[in-house]
Amino acid sequence: MNKSLFSFRLKAIGSFLGGSGKLAKFGKDVLDALILVCYEGIGWEDIYYLTGFIGTSGVLVVTPDESVLFVDPRYQSQAREESACTVISCSDVKRSSPLNAATNYIVTKNLKRIAFSHDSMPFQVFRVIERVLGEGAEFTDITYLIANLRRRKGSMEIACVKEAVRIASNAFKSVLSETSAGTKEREFAGKLEYQMKLGGGDFWDPVPIMVSSGRRTSLPHASPTDREFVAGDIVMVDFGTRVAGYVCDLTRMISIGEPAEETRSFYSVLQWAQTEAAAVISPGSTASGIDAAARSILVSAGLGAAFTHGIGHGIGLSIHEPPSLCETSSFVLAEGDIITLEPAFYKEEWGGMRLEDDYLVTSAGAECLSGSFSGELYTV
Repeated sequence: MNKSLFSFRLKAIGSFLGGSGKLAKFGKDVLDALILVCYEGIGWEDIYYLTGFIGTSGVLVVTPDESVLFVDPRYQSQAREESACTVISCSDVKRSSPLNAATNYIVTKNLKRIAFSHDSMPFQVFRVIERVLGEGAEFTDITYLIANLRRRKGSMEIACVKEAVRIASNAFKSVLSETSAGTKEREFAGKLEYQMKLGGGDFWDPVPIMVSSGRRTSLPHASPTDREFVAGDIVMVDFGTRVAGYVCDLTRMISIGEPAEETRSFYSVLQWAQTEAAAVISPGSTASGIDAAARSILVSAGLGAAFTHGIGHGIGLSIHEPPSLCETSSFVLAEGDIITLEPAFYKEEWGGMRLEDDYLVTSAGAECLSGSFSGELYTV
């Protein structure tokens, strides 16, 4: 990522705030400023998307005329190196925190019509802003705006996800070569995390690694335990890493020893369901329609009731972001979306299986960004 890209994004936000025509279609008046807060690591994604700065604390204020990032002294050098806007350390203005410095800036500038992102701002932080700015302030939630901007991925963002897939898949194959009966779930997860970091995956905000085996695979989001793999087990590994903040999200299945015929049969159903879902991806496709394409295959195989979540979700700076792909989703896909397709089933008395890959919506349909990483049922 380069600063010119972040400068472009900040100017787009500033133009939006000051452009009554653009806001009118949303039924909104002209806005004076946008405030985004990263608090104890929560909300970093939007600030990074607009400025290039990643940290656990910071406040961004954007107006039609300027963009200012407030940080504490821990981050002042980093922010000035990374970000594409004016950086003020809270110590520079003798304030106790970036939030105090930012709200003082807004009061001093007499900015009253304030935009914010409800989804990324903790309630207690909003209450502080509301109290400091006073009764004259008017607040407008524009979560939709930033979410829509982040949905459409550019070439550099796509390249980051592809590189994340490369790092994650290589790490998986490396750990797989050392795996056998007796390997612990926690051991596999630890080795996988190490190999992804060794291969270049970001240390920042790591993607959770889920490893389950045997009947524990019936738990869709199982944390790894000290359970050892035994002959005849199936193992589910849900994992990913980041590159420049952008994630990949993958799930692969492993058989400890040659899989039973029933296991192979179930897995072939997942592969079929994923193929059918991918075939209907295109700009303008409905998320519910893509879910239905996969779900119909699982239903026909008698696994419909055991498929307990949607077929996928968007990924980017967040592991789960719009669009959501499920039976009730109202999203319509657009070129530049990156989504997962993850057909699955979970049967408490048997176990579960899931196959997850990452897809880019293109003008021609879909590109599997993880296509070089075989979706076979791995055997050790």
